[in-house]
Amino acid sequence: MIFIKNIWKQAFVAGWIFLSLSLKANAQVRVNSSVDKSRIKIGDLIQYEVHFYYDKGIEIQTPGLGSNLGAFEIREFEDLPSQENNGSFEKVVTYTISTFDTGAYVIPPISVGYTVLADSSEHFIETEPIDVYVESMRPSEEGDIRDLKAQAEIPLDIKRIILYVLIGLAIILALVLFWWYRKKRQQGGLFGKPEPPPRPAHEIALERLNNLEASGMLAAGEIKDYFTELSEILREYIEGRFFIPALESTTFEVMQDFNKSEFHSVETEDVEKNLTLSDLVKFARFIPGEEEVQVAFATTRSFIEKTMIVEKVEDELQATKAEKQAEVEQTDASKPQEEEVSS
Repeated sequence: MIFIKNIWKQAFVAGWIFLSLSLKANAQVRVNSSVDKSRIKIGDLIQYEVHFYYDKGIEIQTPGLGSNLGAFEIREFEDLPSQENNGSFEKVVTYTISTFDTGAYVIPPISVGYTVLADSSEHFIETEPIDVYVESMRPSEEGDIRDLKAQAEIPLDIKRIILYVLIGLAIILALVLFWWYRKKRQQGGLFGKPEPPPRPAHEIALERLNNLEASGMLAAGEIKDYFTELSEILREYIEGRFFIPALESTTFEVMQDFNKSEFHSVETEDVEKNLTLSDLVKFARFIPGEEEVQVAFATTRSFIEKTMIVEKVEDELQATKAEKQAEVEQTDASKPQEEEVSS
């Protein structure tokens, strides 16, 4: 009798183990990852999707915002509900990612955990790595430019010509009146004394650099605020000194305007490096080293000091002193002659 009971117990245990192994073996999990484009321009957005396919009795541990995607920054994250199809399930997780670095990069594999509810065992599965190439924005890469069409022939219109002549005369008259108004105002007439001239761009920039250096932002770890201020100082100086709208332009547009302007011969390599570094710190959460910070500050100051407009006040003072000295020497030389004549 005891022998029969033991046989039943052993059969029950063996059946339970067999059932558990069968459930585990039937519990299938697959993962597939993809991107909507594998070649992008710098700053473009990529849709990175991870699809999970699993059977009933599986619990997926969805990856979240903390996933490591290498050089890519997560802009948006969406976790869609699971969808059932013929007894199996599909779950989709979508990441919107971007990067501000150029070159070839790889979205690394994501390790995802799942639990087999039948025996509470935990397992892991990884996505496949995906290659992405990031291109820089260059004028030659923005598409072909079609040739201009031949200029259309416009018949001569006397009325239109007279209108243009009158408009031109009105503009000339307005310019003359404006010149006369400015001249009167500078002479202290019309509406009072003239306003003092604006401060030179280099004075404002150097003063702000000194304030930034003494602000203590670096010691407090405020790297992003530090480079935001440094970039604004440099852009404001470029706008005031070279008349390039740098405050509202991208780094690429600023350098394009430099090359097209009359100041194309100015050394701008350090300017481009510092503006690019500031963009990386502000938008891509890049943390530069201490030496890079010091070099960025020093080259910004050096660029301002090399390109600033310096008034020749000291030369004029030296010339005035020389004239006065010559008059004194001439007076001293004439005194002995007067004494000889009187004697």
